[in-house]
Amino acid sequence: MDVKALVLCAGRGTRLRPLTHTWAKASLPVAGRPIWQHIFAYLERHGFDEIGVVVGPGQQELAESVRRWSPQRVNVILQAEPGGIAHAVAAARPFLADEPFLLYLGDNLTSDDLSPALRLFQTEAPAALLTLRKVADPRAFGVAVLKGRRVTAVVEKPADPPSDLAIAGIYLFTPSVHDAIADLAPSARGELEITDAIARLVADGRPVLGHELTEWWVDAGSASGLLEANARLLDALNPGVDPTAVLEDVDIAGSVAVGPRTVLRRVRLRGPLVIGADCRLTDSEVGPSTSVGEGANLEGVRVWNSVLLPGSRLKGPGLCLADSVVGAGASVSSRAADHATLVVGDDAHLAIPPRPRRVWEVTR
Repeated sequence: MDVKALVLCAGRGTRLRPLTHTWAKASLPVAGRPIWQHIFAYLERHGFDEIGVVVGPGQQELAESVRRWSPQRVNVILQAEPGGIAHAVAAARPFLADEPFLLYLGDNLTSDDLSPALRLFQTEAPAALLTLRKVADPRAFGVAVLKGRRVTAVVEKPADPPSDLAIAGIYLFTPSVHDAIADLAPSARGELEITDAIARLVADGRPVLGHELTEWWVDAGSASGLLEANARLLDALNPGVDPTAVLEDVDIAGSVAVGPRTVLRRVRLRGPLVIGADCRLTDSEVGPSTSVGEGANLEGVRVWNSVLLPGSRLKGPGLCLADSVVGAGASVSSRAADHATLVVGDDAHLAIPPRPRRVWEVTR
């Protein structure tokens, strides 16, 4: 089946501020790679070799990065204003033409095998197919109602959800969705909602099917989601220490990957854990479920279940971070014995007092 993929990366990432003041959401690293690279690898495993990527104004670095991706053919599409998912699909119409396509929201990650959904789309030829996932609180998602495999209703972020089936950010569409989008009016959020287009297909009697995911699925559009995605992806880490890395008095347990030219002295590493290139770690314990970006410097600290962006600097003694995201070039120091939970933006400088509060959010 010849189906193009359309990946939406133009979102403003308001739930990930302050990080998204300086990063495109899809460029944030989890498990040692940007989110978009994990998505592209997932699509490659399922046979997609032509991808359109929708970006927003100010995301030139992301656009240039995805253009260099290989082996897939990549087309970059500009969404000039944040008009919603359906608006992004309309902006991509010249790329999509009158062909079926897969739509992938760029802050969703999953390990689920998509092959059954692709086969169902091919054999049953519905107007659309939605991937679905049962969630404890569906109010933050688009929600679908199923009768057998048929979707009978969809609603966006309902206050009173009609089911526990969240739309999991991966859709398959025929070109009929373009007609459904064409006459949409903006929602109360001021956006063209893809759920409204799907509801129009349903109302017109066009078949819309649901496929429930059974493996892990994460909405990585928040700090907690980013950390969960990082932990999930690290579970599949290929361990290894680059031959140019320097290790002196290092204790390693579990799956650990260490990048080129990184220097580790008197360090305990607890996998799953990935440490990027050109890092310096001294007198520290790092991991599990932690990603350390390239050029990071850690001295006298304990860190677990965290994402440290490139060039971040942590200094103790006594600094303990858990469930934290530290921005690129940010500096955090403390002599506190208790552990802290942080979301720290790029280039911030934070000194934690002896008895830290539980949560801080620091911008530049």
